[in-house]
Amino acid sequence: MTEHRPLTPKEQKVVDEFETARPGLGAIAESNIRNNHVTGWADIIADTPEEELVVRDGFSSNSFMYKRLGDG
Repeated sequence: MTEHRPLTPKEQKVVDEFETARPGLGAIAESNIRNNHVTGWADIIADTPEEELVVRDGFSSNSFMYKRLGDG
């Protein structure tokens, strides 16, 4: 069941960080927080030190996850 309660300051920070990173992602983050029973986001945020709740630029390659065409 979706939680209808005010977000904690840390949860609101996560929503704001996602929205700043890319408009529209804040709403998705808020939905994940409010559906904690499925996602666990609120629990993770509560257990994470506030100074670690920041957006960082980075690069990720997922090519290791998929067998490439032509590979034996």
